[in-house]
This record gives sequence, C-alpha cells and structure tokens, in this order.
Amino acid sequence: LLFNTLLCFAALFALSFILINPSKKDNNVKMKAEFMITVTWPKDLDDDVDMYVEDPQGNLVAFMRREEGLMHLDRDDLGHRNDTVQTEWGPIEFKDNREIVTIRGTIKGEYVVNVHMYMKRSKAAEVPVTTQLAKVNPYSTITIKEVVLRLTGDEGTAFRFTVNAEGDVIDVNQLEKALIPLEGIPL
Repeated sequence: LLFNTLLCFAALFALSFILINPSKKDNNVKMKAEFMITVTWPKDLDDDVDMYVEDPQGNLVAFMRREEGLMHLDRDDLGHRNDTVQTEWGPIEFKDNREIVTIRGTIKGEYVVNVHMYMKRSKAAEVPVTTQLAKVNPYSTITIKEVVLRLTGDEGTAFRFTVNAEGDVIDVNQLEKALIPLEGIPL
C-alpha cells in the first residue's frame, strides 16, 4: 500500500512538473518586417543626419513622427550626442552613425527615401551618406545608394522604389522629391 501511494505521488509530481513548464513554442514573438532601410555616415563625424520615408499613401516617417502607417523609425541617430547609454554596469558606447526604418507590411505603390543634414557639426566639407534598402523575407539587398550632404539643411533623395501588390520591388530610381517644406521641418 505504501509503495503504491509513493508511486502515485511520483506520477502526480511528474505530471504537475510537465504542466508547469510552458511550451517554448507558445512564447515565440513573431517579429514581422518586409523591408529595412538603413542610413549610415562616417562614425568619426558628429553630424546629425535624418532619414525621411514617404509611403504610397503619403504617410511620412522621420524623427518627429517615429511611426506612421506601416513604417517605424527604430533609431534617430544624433551624431555623437546619443552614442553613450548609461547602465547600472557602466556606460555602453555605440559609435556607428546609423538610422533604421522598418516597413512592417507593404502597400502597392512608390516609396520615397530622403536624407537630410539636420545639423552640420563636423568640419568635413562633404558627408557621404549611404542608404541601403533590404527586403527581409527572404533577405536580399535591393539597392545601395550614396548621397553627399554639405551644409545644414541639405536634402537629397537617396532613392524611390515601387512595390507591386505581391510585395516585390519592381522599380528603383533616384528622381528627386523634396519631403521637407521650404518653411522648415513639418510638424
């Protein structure tokens, strides 16, 4: 009788231990992104370069609007101003000058990607700004373009790309389009 009771407790303990441990499949968070647009400029320069992305519906994402439509600005890089983050274990430095916009779903039509010299702080005459468009699912690099910015306020179109209904890029061009009005930064 004691042996059967002990066997019953052991079986119940094993069963409860299995039920307490949640399945790892249930805890997976599905991150969805269709496109990633990355802007980089030399890490030794303290210039503040901003990226502006307009979708086919006219939504505009930039530092003042981090989320619009299906687009999201993941990081607004200010040059050297936000390279160091204080943690309880000490400072962590991220010296790369990089801004990233993710597009979480696709809308048929043309997207415009511009770069803008928000604040010129370095003494460099020219700042080469590299913009890359990558398709995430499956991963492939669509295009990489360089725009040279010289003065505070300079704006240039890195590229425009057109997406079809299936989410494939069918055209890339560099036709200029201003996204910042002449009177200043849009609110």
